[in-house]
Amino acid sequence: MKQILVETEDGKFPINIASFPDTCPLCLQGVEPLLKVGILDNHAGNARLQVVFQCPRMDCSRLFISYYAPSSFNFYILLHSAPQTPKFQQFSDYIVSVSEEFVNIFQQSQYAEQLGLAAIAGPGYRKSLEFLIKDYSIQKHPESAEDIKKKYLAAVIKGYVSDPNLKSTANRATWLGNDETHYDRKWEDKDIRDLKILIELTVRWIESEELTRKYEADMKE
Repeated sequence: MKQILVETEDGKFPINIASFPDTCPLCLQGVEPLLKVGILDNHAGNARLQVVFQCPRMDCSRLFISYYAPSSFNFYILLHSAPQTPKFQQFSDYIVSVSEEFVNIFQQSQYAEQLGLAAIAGPGYRKSLEFLIKDYSIQKHPESAEDIKKKYLAAVIKGYVSDPNLKSTANRATWLGNDETHYDRKWEDKDIRDLKILIELTVRWIESEELTRKYEADMKE
């Protein structure tokens, strides 16, 4: 628990907050930020607390705002800080070579999710999966490129994905991805986190299939 002095329309007075942020949202380093000013206002009957902090690291030193909400225990709890430097998942050189567009769309979806735009991120993850599977299938079956481009994703998985583990995870990722784009959800107990896990598993099986093929070619019986 920390007590800070905040500015209001009626002057300055102390309030309690649960904690300072422990990570700078801009340089993404663990820090004990420097308090600059706290402002408390009453918007539509809701008390809003915004606190300006500065990153203490010399190679950052930037200002950011942390947003707090009142709790039932007479202190304010930290919600989030902004602006934020997005944190992107990194992919192997092989996956980038298979589908650079998959990586681009996936990372854009991550950024949307980190901004709190989950309703946009979900369809984005679904789109990234389609690029991954279709680009991988085209790489393995270049003679069928035009057919693969035109087919629905489920049909591509059925017709062009042979590895059973890859087929299993790609199908399930497709089901959850479709839930993110449709009015009604079929898989009520699953969400965007499960979709990302299945996409990651799909990526891993693609990598495993390629590594297996490589070693089988290098080490003939």
